[in-house]
Amino acid sequence: MRRRLLSILFAILASVPGLRAQTDSLLREGARLHRQYRFEEAMERFVAAAAGTQDADTLETLKARARQTQNALNLTDFCADPVVVARQRFSRKDFFLFYPLKNQGWRSVPNSLDPSEDSFPTYAPKGERTVYFSAPDESGSRNLYVTRDQDTLWSAPELMGEKVLSIGNEVFPMVSADGKTLTFASDGLYGIGGYDLYRSTWDEAAGAWGEPENLGFPYSSPGDDFLLSDTPDGRYVLFASNRDCSRDSVYIYVLEKQKDAARVPVRDPEALARMAALIPVNDPTRLDHGSAVADDAPGNDNTRLYREKMAEVRALRDTIYVHERVLDDLRVRRAADVDGQTDISLRILDQEASLVSLKSQLDDANKALRGIEQSFLRSGAVPASDRADREVVGARSSYTFSKKSFGARLKMRVAQPQLPSEGSFKIAPVGRFAQGSTLPGGVVYQIQLFTSARHATLDEINGLSPVYERITSSLRYTYSVGVFGTFGEALRHLNTVRHLGFPEAQIVAFMDGRPVAVADARRAE
Repeated sequence: MRRRLLSILFAILASVPGLRAQTDSLLREGARLHRQYRFEEAMERFVAAAAGTQDADTLETLKARARQTQNALNLTDFCADPVVVARQRFSRKDFFLFYPLKNQGWRSVPNSLDPSEDSFPTYAPKGERTVYFSAPDESGSRNLYVTRDQDTLWSAPELMGEKVLSIGNEVFPMVSADGKTLTFASDGLYGIGGYDLYRSTWDEAAGAWGEPENLGFPYSSPGDDFLLSDTPDGRYVLFASNRDCSRDSVYIYVLEKQKDAARVPVRDPEALARMAALIPVNDPTRLDHGSAVADDAPGNDNTRLYREKMAEVRALRDTIYVHERVLDDLRVRRAADVDGQTDISLRILDQEASLVSLKSQLDDANKALRGIEQSFLRSGAVPASDRADREVVGARSSYTFSKKSFGARLKMRVAQPQLPSEGSFKIAPVGRFAQGSTLPGGVVYQIQLFTSARHATLDEINGLSPVYERITSSLRYTYSVGVFGTFGEALRHLNTVRHLGFPEAQIVAFMDGRPVAVADARRAE
């Protein structure tokens, strides 16, 4: 009786406008502290806010915030310290066109793979026989899919796996050349907030993508982080983030590629913020202009060579400009610093030597460019200006971004996925329990919903049918829905089930009515 009175009292207190305002204030302050990397203080605000409210929706919001903050605290134990070569700000609408990926590889939406009209394009270069992409499922969440060229028809899109699937959104999948590493962004997996960056490795034994690893600080942040990709030469890794700009723009960060880099704990909020700011090093020896050169643009050999040389000339000019500015600064410092003149003088000599080499490269590039122009004049052709004058950004920094073009509207004949047989899976206003627990022979899959110490009611299965009840060796009841002949069929409906109030739902497998590991069932399938 006393407990019931206390519950009523808390409900009454939570309805008082002043207490609601205090809870909202704590929630806002916690979110602000989280964005500032002050995670322990943010957690204190969320806990205080939860103690002062009985509103179910507010409590769910606070739980989600607290989970993200706890995730962030856990990830501060494994921070990387990459060398930042450059960063450049772009519009969120077309930033991906400045990546050193295949020209005309990005396709606008809607298209035959993604019927939506939102801001996530599809990367499907011409000539690729396997395309990985993001598209919405029936529940509205974006999932990762793969389709393969089968000569006259592309295969029905398949979800890339249960472990890389969440009730949130997964976008911008990029698969390594050897097909063994997948990077993508998600706002529904174990993360810090917004979209985080993840890596998954192909598990040959299981025939599936493995558990995704959050790349952690400073790659993931409380903002939106997405589209991680290596440069073709393997020297750099690029990714985009709105952590330090408005939501309609992003920075593309260019980091030196590191293998097996050490991870260290960084818990001081100011140190975390400095690390996550990813300020580029001001080191002219790290300058690179090769990224301005693309090798896959359409046109004949002379057209491609002309465009490449034009980009090289521009980049060299700006590289020289940066070196000259550094040289001027060193000369000023030498004049003002009597004690350190010897060291500064040596650096000046190094800079002057580098300038001589760069100017020689520029002379050679200009001669080559004039030779190509003479070739055009002799043949009566004119280089295509839209290719030769491709937009080049950031050449005065340590990395040059060359804008690519959108590909033509994507048109692919794609096979339709096989639908589950009638009665094997259904959603209705009222759910239905299966009569008995007997399953068909052979390999079948189900979606496990939950376990309970008591019998579930119709209200608890949220319109799903047929729902199977089984009792475990620990005398608990396990509930699963559907009978699917293939893993792909079950996977297509997993997110729909999760959105119906079963966020922990997972796929289970049976062979001749006996439970088996999903990996074994897939091999037998």
